Amino acid sequence: MSVSSSISSDSSATPVYAFHPFLRATHSFDPTSKTSPSNASCLVFEKEELFLIHSFHTSGWGDGTSLLSGRRGWIPSNYCEPYDPAPIRPLLAAALAALTGPQLESNRDFQIAVTTLVSGVRSLLDSVSCLTRDEPALKSSDSLRRSRRALLSDVAIMVSCVRRGGAMTPTLSKELHALTGKIVMSAVAFLTAREKETASFPDSVRPLVYAGEDSGSDRNSNSSSFADDVFYYQPVSALARLNFLYDALLVRLGSFINKLLVHTRSPATLLTTVRHAVHAAREFLAVVETISSHASPAMYSLEDAKETVYRCITILVSSARDVVGSGNVQQAVLVRTQTLSISITECVRSAGVCLAKAKYVICCVGDFDLEVDRHYLEYRLRSSVGNDHRSSLEKSMALVPACADDPNISLSVLSFEEGKVASIYEDDTHFKRTPPQDRVIYNADGQVQGGSIEALVKHLTSSNATPDALFSSSFFLTFRLFTTPIALAQALAHRFSSLPPDEPNLLAAQLRTCNAFKGWMESHWQRETDNEALPIIIDFVNGPLKIHLPFAFRRLIELTQQVVDINHPLVPRSMSKLGINTSLGILLPDSSSVPTPIVNKAHLATLAKYAREGSPDPSILDFDPLELARQITIKESSQFCQIIPEELLGQEFSKKSGKSVAVNVKAMSSLSTDLANYIGETILANEVPLKFRMNVIRHWIRVAEKCLELKNYNCLMAVTCALQSSVIMRLKKTWELLPPRYHALFAELKSIIVYEKNYASYRTLLRNQTVPCIPYLGVYLTDLTFADEGNPDFRVFHPNTEDASPVINFDKHMRTTKIIADLQRFQVPYRFQGVPEIQDWLDIEIRRVHEMYQKDQHMLYRRSCYVEPRTGASSGKFMGIVGDTTIKEGVSWNEEIKT
Repeated sequence: MSVSSSISSDSSATPVYAFHPFLRATHSFDPTSKTSPSNASCLVFEKEELFLIHSFHTSGWGDGTSLLSGRRGWIPSNYCEPYDPAPIRPLLAAALAALTGPQLESNRDFQIAVTTLVSGVRSLLDSVSCLTRDEPALKSSDSLRRSRRALLSDVAIMVSCVRRGGAMTPTLSKELHALTGKIVMSAVAFLTAREKETASFPDSVRPLVYAGEDSGSDRNSNSSSFADDVFYYQPVSALARLNFLYDALLVRLGSFINKLLVHTRSPATLLTTVRHAVHAAREFLAVVETISSHASPAMYSLEDAKETVYRCITILVSSARDVVGSGNVQQAVLVRTQTLSISITECVRSAGVCLAKAKYVICCVGDFDLEVDRHYLEYRLRSSVGNDHRSSLEKSMALVPACADDPNISLSVLSFEEGKVASIYEDDTHFKRTPPQDRVIYNADGQVQGGSIEALVKHLTSSNATPDALFSSSFFLTFRLFTTPIALAQALAHRFSSLPPDEPNLLAAQLRTCNAFKGWMESHWQRETDNEALPIIIDFVNGPLKIHLPFAFRRLIELTQQVVDINHPLVPRSMSKLGINTSLGILLPDSSSVPTPIVNKAHLATLAKYAREGSPDPSILDFDPLELARQITIKESSQFCQIIPEELLGQEFSKKSGKSVAVNVKAMSSLSTDLANYIGETILANEVPLKFRMNVIRHWIRVAEKCLELKNYNCLMAVTCALQSSVIMRLKKTWELLPPRYHALFAELKSIIVYEKNYASYRTLLRNQTVPCIPYLGVYLTDLTFADEGNPDFRVFHPNTEDASPVINFDKHMRTTKIIADLQRFQVPYRFQGVPEIQDWLDIEIRRVHEMYQKDQHMLYRRSCYVEPRTGASSGKFMGIVGDTTIKEGVSWNEEIKT
């Protein structure tokens, strides 16, 4: 979305907006009760309010100004719809120029702006036949007269400002903006009143005139007149007509079944029904062909789907011809009913697939109007009926293309003889080498799977479709993996400068390119790597951009100054908005209660003394399991919410510390490892009774249970892994003392995070979880590793041809982005109250265990063997394994345990 639009200069042509600069609220919105972008002010607005959109963020929020109040702020796009009625377009274009154009420097500029606005109002009144007071529509409606009077009153106020004269001041410029918004709102109210008064037939439905319809024997008493046919009226827009004709095709196929199985089975009736089905398929495929002509050359899937429909209709006609050719229709139908039913089912299925792919093309290129007078190929059905019917039916029911002289249709000649279909691409026998900007690969759903950097930039800045938030964010998040910032800046600048003057929607394409630079610097800029591209961007901004889009020049030059010293996004971003179901990810309201910590003053005093003096050492059994789980969750949640997407790219988390930017990922992984080691250290404490050790295991099982209740799966994994480690599981005597219900509870906890079938149980549980929640980080790191290593960096463009050059495998980067988006939807902090004494104690203990384990990784195993010696082992073997005593006979960490 952009602040400007591309409008046809020909007043007789239908204006086409590539972008919708104006949005109209479809619902009221109050940001105090909604989730809104951080560090951004959101507008409060009512239904029917109109906004001018300055920019559109990938998260779904638009930066806009209310024309009613003049306030500016963030607007949720799902609460609005584009506003672009044909009668008001000239006025909207004039208002757009007045509100977003260069600063008015003289009275002449002011007069030109006002004159343009007045012309827009006049065009509106003229287009709805309300230009003079004597118009019939005004005489018959009081509300319409009042709306027109209010509109003209606002125009008179603006004109009086021009007549006052005087020097051009900022105050006068602001007054112009305010009056412009008021005039537009009055015009909208007038147009709404006019629409309510109008009771004419909808413009979207017009009669279609067919050429080449003969008046043969099929228009006899046995068939309905085509003047009353369901195809007589059809919508003008491509999407509406596509849906209309698809429904009509299903009706014809259903009628075929009805005539075949229920009503009369005479050859004439059967063949007439077949002809009607072919007629419906012909019109449906002709519209699909027109839609296909607007698609990218690389969208082969629609062409394949279209040819499949041709093939299925051919088989259906061939089957019907065989039935009629048998002579005895009644008997032949009974024999071949199953074959015909299968043929009809295939027609329905293939038509549905073709419909879905055609709709995707319309979604990409935008809806458009079709011609009112449209000529289609005419088909006649040639059948091998018996002698009694051959002479009367052969001429009217021959299945041969009769005419193909319509320049608007590029359908190739089809022959339904012998059930064969001629290729749609008869002249496309050899591939020609594709230019770099067109080397792009699409999947069956029309999504980009690969392409050259030039083709990806072209897709990013294409003006033929609405912006693809997932593609845009995936591109900017991952582009450093397949190109450099300098190369990207050069590609964007070249894209802007290489647009031909006769490019359709030229302004829209220029604005998309400008917005690409803007989105990069606002939300995806990395100072360490991207600053090297600033000279290229500054040259572009001061050169082509300043010449062609002076109103966008100021914002980009500001951004080039801001990104030099700032090392964080200027505009908030979140990958979790990209195609992921975020309806479950709602922040807790401020009014929600924060649970009171379960801790007493004596315990806090003990913890404070331990932090100061190092004694007495608190026991883990002194802590309530729920409160301990909460305090660990606070620590892990803080670390988890600091992870940024760049830490998860290119397996940064697998690099050595000091060379990796994944500091938060490594810190969280280290915290989980240290926590698991601490759990083992508390269980393997020296000189404690066996029952005490069992109580510690039971206590940690209860902590794990509370972690499950708190949806902290990362801590749950750490606790269960620690308890399942060899050094703990080998304590056979200790586990025998554990009550049976804790054995059952521990088995249930283990079943949740079991790794079989790629953590299928855990993934199913996580799929519908609400926030706050801490997922197990290891699963995401594994998925990211597989996505990176399991997919090549490049793929072949048109293999087995002379155009088999390598292109960027962008599907790999889309997969990575989706994984990161799924992780980010859980980055919501918990509303728990931290207890400083417990947090300090946890820090001391985790740091102590971390340093101890770094010095001696075999420590826990030797302690385990000391508290419960191996069967048949001499106690002398484990001398000096406690504290700092020298090891006389060590036990290998990897030695197999046999108990």
